[in-house]
Amino acid sequence: MTDCFVENARIVTNAGIQPGSIAIESGSIADVGSELSVSGADAESVVQADGMVAIPGAIDVHTHMHDPALFPEDINFASQTESAVAGGATTVVELPTQTPVTTPSELREKRACCEDQAHVDFGLVAGNFQEAEVDVEGILEVGVPEFKTFTADPYRADDDVILDLMSAVGAAGGSVRVHCESQAILDRARERLDGTEPELYPGSRPLEAELEAIGRMGRFAEYAGCPLHVVHISSGSGAAVADRFKSRGNVPVTLETCPQYLAFSADDTETRGPFLKVNPSLKSAAEVERLWQAVRDGTIDLIATDHFPTHRADRERGWDDIWEPYAGLPGVETMLEFLASKGVHEGRISWSRLLELVCARPAREAGIFPRKGSLAVGTDADLVLLRNEPYEVSADDLTYNGGWTPFEGRSWNWRVDTVITDGDIAARDHDVVTEAGDGSYLSRGPDAGVE
Repeated sequence: MTDCFVENARIVTNAGIQPGSIAIESGSIADVGSELSVSGADAESVVQADGMVAIPGAIDVHTHMHDPALFPEDINFASQTESAVAGGATTVVELPTQTPVTTPSELREKRACCEDQAHVDFGLVAGNFQEAEVDVEGILEVGVPEFKTFTADPYRADDDVILDLMSAVGAAGGSVRVHCESQAILDRARERLDGTEPELYPGSRPLEAELEAIGRMGRFAEYAGCPLHVVHISSGSGAAVADRFKSRGNVPVTLETCPQYLAFSADDTETRGPFLKVNPSLKSAAEVERLWQAVRDGTIDLIATDHFPTHRADRERGWDDIWEPYAGLPGVETMLEFLASKGVHEGRISWSRLLELVCARPAREAGIFPRKGSLAVGTDADLVLLRNEPYEVSADDLTYNGGWTPFEGRSWNWRVDTVITDGDIAARDHDVVTEAGDGSYLSRGPDAGVE
């Protein structure tokens, strides 16, 4: 018997939007389309979509949610994955924040902690690498194929370390993620600034720092023969530099940006101050438009959030001294609604392009497609219903427990109505019914073992 039947939806596909229904059995998609062999009468439960848009659960491949040495007790993998599922992100990939996780044993320990707390399925990334000695094969065996490093402080690795890492990872079948900003340029830019006002911050991390580091890492990846994932590209010009290496095709190059770089420019820091402190920093309005073009034309491969949770009181301190708070913005709960509202609704991208950016391509890059990122028969029954409803964004309406959102007061048009994970209703109107421990670890990569 059908466990759940989603009736009368507008289903997002590669070809556009098609009317139909979705039948779910044992946590998987059993049938989908306009003419099904079963109906709601055959199901234990029926979800009336009433023409709402149905899309696979979003996959956020860049989040920072678990670091007991950095985050306060209530900001943990449980509270943050609860926020994720509220906003329609049904799979997340967790990256190290302040505490490095660079060995197989550290990854196993982190996996165990996160499994107990996860509201959604999740994967892990190893990082932040600053030393040359890395047990690449051991990390791959834990089911972690991605290795994170930095060209900038506080986790900056020397060039020779990055080259060694890329050579070893590329030979083993993994990929390297790089935070691309030139530390030499950042140092000089900071020396030129005198003051503590929030609007100074974008000038401390200029565009040229991103461009130089992206170009250098692209050449390193080609020389080492290693797949490269450029995280959180903050500018259209940065996307163009990275695309040179992507287009050449000497090694796989994947380009990621984040909602904050599409929603805000450096000018917005005058009014939103520390609530827009992020690394890389926000760039000019012209760069925002160039970045939207890169998203639209396929230069940018996927969108993730770089989700970084803090309490509102911690961020408020930046009004007095912008150099004091950590940089980083919460975004996992608002990504899908932002892109549907400001991307699709305003004509910047299509529904099919949104599907590629936050579902299909992230799943491919994470090594979990087509199990995730698709509504094809046999895939995991993770899906989201979105309703068309104008509203004003408010932190009070979110599950996120930090008490703030950089999008406060913005007017949007699409809202997450119902989230389904593994065939069961997980959230309605950001009211979550899943529990910590409901999510599962996703072992990924060429040498992923079963433990």
